Amino acid sequence: MLSLNSIGGTEEIFWWCRIRGTVITTLWWKIVIVLLYTFILLCIHTFVGKLDFQHTLIPILGVVVGLLLGFRTNSAYDRYWEGRKLWTNMTQDVRKLTRCIWSGVEEPNQQAIIEKKSALNLLLAFVIATKHYLREEYSDEYDDLKQLISHLPRFKTPSSNLPLPPETGVEADNEKNETRQWRPFKLKAYDHSTPTNIPIEISYYILSYIKHVSKGNLAPAWAISTMQSSLSNLVDTLSNFERILRTPIPMAYSIHLHISVWLYILSLPFQIIGTTGWWTLAVLGLGSFCLLGILSVAYEIENPFGYDENDLPLDDFCRVMALEIDMILGSRILTAEEWIYAESNKPFAPTSMSTPSTLLQKSKEELLEILVKTKTSHQLLTQTEPNEKLETSTRDKPKAD
Repeated sequence: MLSLNSIGGTEEIFWWCRIRGTVITTLWWKIVIVLLYTFILLCIHTFVGKLDFQHTLIPILGVVVGLLLGFRTNSAYDRYWEGRKLWTNMTQDVRKLTRCIWSGVEEPNQQAIIEKKSALNLLLAFVIATKHYLREEYSDEYDDLKQLISHLPRFKTPSSNLPLPPETGVEADNEKNETRQWRPFKLKAYDHSTPTNIPIEISYYILSYIKHVSKGNLAPAWAISTMQSSLSNLVDTLSNFERILRTPIPMAYSIHLHISVWLYILSLPFQIIGTTGWWTLAVLGLGSFCLLGILSVAYEIENPFGYDENDLPLDDFCRVMALEIDMILGSRILTAEEWIYAESNKPFAPTSMSTPSTLLQKSKEELLEILVKTKTSHQLLTQTEPNEKLETSTRDKPKAD
């Protein structure tokens, strides 16, 4: 996905913001065809005979094409935005599981630490496997995934992304793969002709860890319940991802929309050629760029999980999740007693700068008195700030002569 943060310098922004990430590179040849077509009509109109007709077709086709393009664009962007929301939901559930596993599961021995780290590796593997699954990359041999799940047995769970091929075998699988030119490389998952659902398989092992923790009484009931709920949400999110992939825009609607747009563009010269003359080339060039550009944009964003510039940056999302898990693993979560009774904690500041060890020597009544003073000082502070702003604005106001 293209962002201004990845571009440096005014000159680069001036150039790349107009070319990279747009549909110009895939649209220019269509505009050239429209211009050649218009040029031929202009030559016929100028040197052979008049081609201008009555202005009755433009409003009719314009309304129809406008409605169809509006629906097409909204449908495509809804799919794009829903994909982003679903990825956010998955991130939230992975964070919940990470928090419960690392902070809620006890560590009676070194074995528990190994188990927790292995479970967190599977959480990261679920995110990365989902990324590849959404891109219809069904292998476990990718560099960012292989080390995380190479020790797991393989179930060859059938994928819901694609229907089962009518023929099995390597040849049928290769023919099916040839239609997806955007894949960086093609690998058959587990040497099996049917695509497999690796994220679902990973969820089985995450559930087995939760059962292990529950059986060993290594975590409280609320943590077990949260982990089970979050894992169920992950599977639900994966199913919703599949719904986006397996529910494309109906082919009949797409074909009809393309025909309608091209009919409008090809008929437009006959409506304006008598009044605009050779300026018809400019009008048709701009019009075709706008209409065909909307079609191309809608086609590109209806599947937001690929490698196009405007697709969701799934690789970046996975790297951020890996960094978050690494940050958690690199630090020990303090117990409540450790951070509450730390000497650097000043719970009643700014009224009292005493540390918890000093405050424990006071009576309950003295602590309540300090608490009341702290509340009063906060109220005075909130009342003073508006008065100070009023005085400043009064001083800045010029005096009348």
